[in-house]
Parts: sequence; structure tokens; C-alpha cells
Amino acid sequence: MVTLEFAFGFIVMFYSLMFWVELCIIGFLSSVVDYAISESSRAARSSSNANYSTIFYTAINNSSDFWTKVIDPSRFSVSVEYYSSFADAGSPPGSAVGVDKPIALYQVSYQYDPMFTLFFDRDTLDLSREVFAIQEFERDQFSQ
Repeated sequence: MVTLEFAFGFIVMFYSLMFWVELCIIGFLSSVVDYAISESSRAARSSSNANYSTIFYTAINNSSDFWTKVIDPSRFSVSVEYYSSFADAGSPPGSAVGVDKPIALYQVSYQYDPMFTLFFDRDTLDLSREVFAIQEFERDQFSQ
């Protein structure tokens, strides 16, 4: 009797613990995506180089932070769109060239394969963030 109670109780406790670990991993990944987009967009928008998207990709891929050792940076997908004004930003897609375009939309997403796919609609979970930023060295083009 005690063996059966232990066996059923252990299974329930084990899966409860693994589900809690899964939620902690998703929370960690969410904060990593937030940090990645904020730091890489800061590096890109404050650079005097006009090739903002390359700076953004480099900041994501070459980060020496702790999280790059824990998660796989190759699972990030990054895109940058540029706009001339806020009115243009209302009708995406934007331009891929950032010259004379003071507004940028930085998008970062991370594909995570959860352990418990039963609770999600798909096999992979996409955690994505977007940031609108005014490019510091294109600010003279900003007329609004």
C-alpha cells in the first residue's frame, strides 16, 4: 500500500516540479529577450555608423553576457525596419535601409522548445519583443 502511494505521489510531484521548472525557464527566456532587445537597440541607435542593422545583429550575437552561455543565440531571429515618420510606421513594412530614416523598429524573437507541449498550441514557443527607437545620429531627419 505504501509503495503504491509513494509511486503515484512521486509521479505527481515529479511532473509538478518539472512544470514549475518549465515556467521558470520561460520566465528567464522572456527576461533574456527583453534584455537582448534593449541592449542591442541601445548599441545600434547610439552608433554613428549608418548600418544600424549590422550593429544590432553584432550586439546580439557577440554579447559576452552570462545568458549567451546558457541559451543558444542562434535561435534568435532579428529584424530591423526603418521609417521616415510616425505616419509611415503606421503602415508596415518599413524600409530595410536606415539612411535618412530616423525611426527604427527592432524586432527580436526566440524559438523555445518546451518540455510540455500539451499546454501550448505549437511545438515551439516564440517569445518576441519589439522596440521603436529614434536613431540618435539620424535625429536631424526627425521632423515631428
